[in-house]
Amino acid sequence: MTSGTPDTGDDPKGRLPSGPLRVGVDTGGTFTDVILIGPGAGEVVAVAKVPSTPDDPSRAVALGLEAMGHWEAGMEVVHGTTVALNALLTGAVPPTALVTNRGFRDLIEIGRQDRPDLYALFPVKPAPLVQRHLRFEINQRSWPAHGQKTADAEARGASDLALETSARPEPEDWRRLRQELADSDARSVAICLLHSWADPSSEEEVRMQLEGLDLPLTCSAEILPEYREHERFSTAVVNAALVPVMGAYLTRLRERLSKLSRNAEAPGDLSILQSCGGTLSAGRAAIEPVRVLLSGPAGGVLGAARAAAEAGLLAGAHPGILTLDMGGTSTDVAFHTDAHGDGGSPDECRSTGAAHAAGGLAQAVTNTSVAGHPVAVPSLDIHTIGCGGGSLVTVDSGGILHVGPQSAGADPGPVCHGRGQTPTVTDAHVLLGHIAEGPFLDTGFRLDTHGVERAFANLGGQLGVPPEEAALGVLEVARAAMRRAVGVMSMQRGQDPARLPLVAFGGAGGLHAAALAQSLAMPGALVPSRAGILSARGMAAATALRDHSRGIVAPLSAWGPARRADLERSLAELGQRELEEAGHRAADIRSEASLDLRYRGQSFEIALAEGPDREEAFHRRHRELYGWRLDEGQVELVNLRVRALVPAPQLEPCPVEPRDLPQDAILGERPAFFAHPDGEAKGSQARRPHPKALPAHLIERGRLGPGHHFRGPAIIEGFSGTCLVPPDWHAQVTAGGHLWLERCSGVDGPKEKVN
Repeated sequence: MTSGTPDTGDDPKGRLPSGPLRVGVDTGGTFTDVILIGPGAGEVVAVAKVPSTPDDPSRAVALGLEAMGHWEAGMEVVHGTTVALNALLTGAVPPTALVTNRGFRDLIEIGRQDRPDLYALFPVKPAPLVQRHLRFEINQRSWPAHGQKTADAEARGASDLALETSARPEPEDWRRLRQELADSDARSVAICLLHSWADPSSEEEVRMQLEGLDLPLTCSAEILPEYREHERFSTAVVNAALVPVMGAYLTRLRERLSKLSRNAEAPGDLSILQSCGGTLSAGRAAIEPVRVLLSGPAGGVLGAARAAAEAGLLAGAHPGILTLDMGGTSTDVAFHTDAHGDGGSPDECRSTGAAHAAGGLAQAVTNTSVAGHPVAVPSLDIHTIGCGGGSLVTVDSGGILHVGPQSAGADPGPVCHGRGQTPTVTDAHVLLGHIAEGPFLDTGFRLDTHGVERAFANLGGQLGVPPEEAALGVLEVARAAMRRAVGVMSMQRGQDPARLPLVAFGGAGGLHAAALAQSLAMPGALVPSRAGILSARGMAAATALRDHSRGIVAPLSAWGPARRADLERSLAELGQRELEEAGHRAADIRSEASLDLRYRGQSFEIALAEGPDREEAFHRRHRELYGWRLDEGQVELVNLRVRALVPAPQLEPCPVEPRDLPQDAILGERPAFFAHPDGEAKGSQARRPHPKALPAHLIERGRLGPGHHFRGPAIIEGFSGTCLVPPDWHAQVTAGGHLWLERCSGVDGPKEKVN
């Protein structure tokens, strides 16, 4: 099944707009989405959606570009990929070696000796990425000592920590290490030495000794020059394990792009979206794949933030938004801080001209764990659950209904696709009348409704309820999992969901937006235009950036504004050079800095933007977060971070006037079942009446324009997804063509003004 939809405006010949064009490609578990945007404001030119090819995702990328119909040599491609993430989750990484100090080869396995699941009777630790026989020790030892720094360390300006070296490898030690690595089956090497964050020369010496082995080498102090050995070692090991995987994938992808291009010598620029939401050149991503682990989910957050800004939900209207990306396999939830809102301290806001894009360091965290392995490079704070449109529905031996985490994927897919046997969340929507044959991907794809009816007759028999009630139960179980995920990203982060709009997207997001917003008493829900390909849209509009940091671990008083400015300037120049090498103009590059601060003796830090009087700002922020401050306590500067980026144009929402729904947008009516208004809040405290179908208007999304508004029940059908407007809910089209949903309050109009 392939679908390409050119969107060439009023030009009957379908000519492309002049100026640089950009392609966003999002590889999901079920579909691969491709979108082409024009220059300037980034108007959508063409889109395509094709089934993913898990055996080689580059095939689906090539098929999507062909289906889009406008691929030309020289276009820039921004790709969000799950290749690295899937390899780490499944353990499908090549043999990786570790070189470290004598006596410390087991540090990556010992970790911090904590228990992620405190009450697990039989805890299962993740398998280490480096087998013990591939952990090589060298007789090297440096430690903090009083005295002056070396001239090299002084030039780096990275730390007040002077290192004293008490042991160095002998020439015979180097020869033996090279021979052992050459005789091993290792395909990549991580070099991780104690205290190298303060002076990386020890790791650089190891790299020089091993360069002749023709193996990719990852130095921990280069990937993460920060203290905390376990997190630094783990991040470097993850990177080393993924270098062969990402290198091979990007090579295949480049070959396919070259074959597609009319000019094989100029297939166009290829960038990969980073976990932090900015783009990274493919060449850099091949050697630093740890930075693109969460590139797929990050694109959705970027697209959602852009849609919310266009709709006027940011810029002070709300403290932030909650984003929910529901695809075929999983659902990703994130909290996006509004740089102009009141959701955080002013010290957390960054003024870069790209408040709603990937620029703000306030959006990044450095304590991510993937498959049990700490990854300390900056990434967006995203919570993922195994619940999507393709999640399989099962009943256990005790008669309890389960949804996910297993998924039907692209093959065999849901029952309605004609090949699957086990019902899914998507099949529940088909049975309830939410999804029908017709505009699904503009393909004429025939849904196997009879197969769905048989599957839910069987499921209802197992549960002792009618098929429709079984299908509604499936949706309740799925939404309960999503509510818990929203709670993790809001209440567990100190945010009240009642103050935060929900931005729901992905192929299945619009089917659950209103129900989730209602169950959490949220102000409303925004379903963006082209919600099913919003992640690809976010990728296409992403900006280039580079993050650099230095570990300090010294009193803040010893690092005054002038001294910090010198190091920030050095790191900013490094990031600028890398962006210039990737083809960006120096005049377009900006930088921003932040400080990781803590009281002396604390184990964790608070990140604050650079600015005047950072000590008082830290005291104030600490009190905001924890209710107390320690004025006599010494404030430590742990890390200094600098981000160099090419800011995106800031979006300004345009006001729209309400207008009635045009009659040609109404395609007819279809009976559909909707969840009981209070069902998900009350659960099973009382037996609910047998569900009844309600006549719902069928509305064509493509005929809606800014200002159009109407009440539910309604089913809004579009190219990449379907949106439900339940009874007693109101929908209005905002600027940018997005749908704002909110519960009616006895009047035929929105309770809250949106643009």
